[in-house]
Amino acid sequence: MKNIFLEIREKNHLTQQEMAKELFVTRQAVSRWETGESVPNVETIKMISEKFGVSTEVLLNVERNRICQCCTYPLNNIDELGTNADGTLNTDYCIYCYKDGKWVKPDETVQGIINYTIPYMTSPVMSEEQARKHLEELVPTLKRWRKDYGKK
Repeated sequence: MKNIFLEIREKNHLTQQEMAKELFVTRQAVSRWETGESVPNVETIKMISEKFGVSTEVLLNVERNRICQCCTYPLNNIDELGTNADGTLNTDYCIYCYKDGKWVKPDETVQGIINYTIPYMTSPVMSEEQARKHLEELVPTLKRWRKDYGKK
């Protein structure tokens, strides 16, 4: 959780003092959040969510999918999470698939995602054939494709 607060502050180019002023807390409080010594109260978490466009789910470090539920892109960095129409982060999809509450490629297909992703998965330890097999098993099970797989 401590890394999330630091990421938000750095992403917004704020000092601890500036962030504290935005949130009506002390600089020491921000410092304690970033070191993991304490966490903000519920009202402050709501304020952070609103001011910085980060869902409370992300702030509370609720377990989330670790890969995009469309393309399998790793979701390790909050800057690469998709965004909802209201500007909040969407923890299911990457920014490359889902932005401003819409699919970046609304007409994409399961096979299109698989073909696009294969070159990023091939390496000396994974052949193109192995990558294709893995993706053909995984992609249809992802959230975007589960309910309407076969219609695309």
